Amino acid sequence: MLALPPALLALALLQQAPSPAPDAASPPEVTPGVVSHAGNGDLTAVRRYRVERVEFRGLVHTRADEVRRHVLVAEGDILDQDRVLLSRLRLLQLGWFSRVEARVARGSERGLVVLVFDVVERNTLVVTDLVFGTTGPQPFYGGLGLSQQNFLGRGLGLSGAFVYGGAPLGRPDDPSRFALRGGFFAPDVAVGRLPPLVFGFSGVFLRGEELACGDPACDAFSADHYAGAPRIRYQRTGGDLTLGFRPGPFERVSGTYRYERVHATGVDLALGVPGAAPPVLPGWSNDSALTLSYEIDTRDDFFFPTEGVRGLAQVTLGSKLLGSDYEYSRYLLQLETAYALFGQRLRFQSALGVAQGDAPFFDRFYAADFSYFAVGPALGRALELNFSTDSRYDAFLAMGGLEYGVPLWSRGGFFQRGYVAFGVRGVWSSQTLGGGRTTYSKIPFSADVALRLDTPVGTFNASLGYAVDNFL
Repeated sequence: MLALPPALLALALLQQAPSPAPDAASPPEVTPGVVSHAGNGDLTAVRRYRVERVEFRGLVHTRADEVRRHVLVAEGDILDQDRVLLSRLRLLQLGWFSRVEARVARGSERGLVVLVFDVVERNTLVVTDLVFGTTGPQPFYGGLGLSQQNFLGRGLGLSGAFVYGGAPLGRPDDPSRFALRGGFFAPDVAVGRLPPLVFGFSGVFLRGEELACGDPACDAFSADHYAGAPRIRYQRTGGDLTLGFRPGPFERVSGTYRYERVHATGVDLALGVPGAAPPVLPGWSNDSALTLSYEIDTRDDFFFPTEGVRGLAQVTLGSKLLGSDYEYSRYLLQLETAYALFGQRLRFQSALGVAQGDAPFFDRFYAADFSYFAVGPALGRALELNFSTDSRYDAFLAMGGLEYGVPLWSRGGFFQRGYVAFGVRGVWSSQTLGGGRTTYSKIPFSADVALRLDTPVGTFNASLGYAVDNFL
């Protein structure tokens, strides 16, 4: 029997299948008592039907056997509406299809049916990151990320991204700031009778600088165009390896080992406030950590979900036992609902984070990453590169927010779907438990109006909050 957590059990009891888009038709009712036979125009009342075979119509690039592994109904099973609905939801979540419809057809003899999934494949080579911005010390920076979500039609994921900013303003001879990241991910690996396994690895090379004045009105930020500002120049090179399993069709449990070789150098730190520099060991050091994660995603659509939730619980341990020069632990909880809170098109988003011990700054929390915008110099990072003058990384974080979504259209063409999101968030962070906010991030609330677009090459977010953040 399929074991489902409470959130999934609620989905299994639904009488209609969720729709991935406002114009996607729901599949016909396939209750064990009454089944519609596509193609003959009649309804035949039968108490129990047995599935003779499962067919997939519309596959072009994706292999049928890869799709079949995500379906919860097999040949020889008694037809079960709940499993058919969950199978459809699972196929939509893969990101391989823009539409999935389920129906039944007459089998070869009485009591047998053919379960048919009609699918429309979507482009799986998508843009995951499209970044550009401007700050005082970096007049322009930009980046791009691409992901192939169904490599070779086998459900394998390949991804790569970069961000480039060049040399900081006022220091043309300094090393350029940039980040490179690439990875491979197999979300469902079949091994005998074991639960589906998860496997992946990634690599990163990052070279950046963190300004370390400790005061947003620092004299060094205005004189010589930041040329004399105190800073930490650093480089990170490493990667990670992930192994895990899927206890259910919408859950994932994984462990990730990460190793990075870090080099940091202080420049003119005496000009800043003592202790203001982001925490990292000078010279060469090793950051080695083990992360345990539990993820659940029951949403009915990746773009504009109207059912389900997405959650993450994560624990990271860095220790000398793992070869690390840093002893720390990091805890993160995240929860996001669909646009269905209180029966309205409301979405709730939240995060709680704690970092203990001597974690390096990039394993702590940067408040601007969780805000729509920050009043002050802080700006959300790009691939973990910070181009702003705010170098405050905190050990405690709490975020909560609401978004109201207004669907605009759903049609063919390049801009397939679109909606406007009106959001508000509150973010609190502190370097010590119970500590107050600093002048860097004195206003905890932010708001946003964003146009979000679903296209064949990915989803895009045109955010007024991000535009404002570049000028505040």
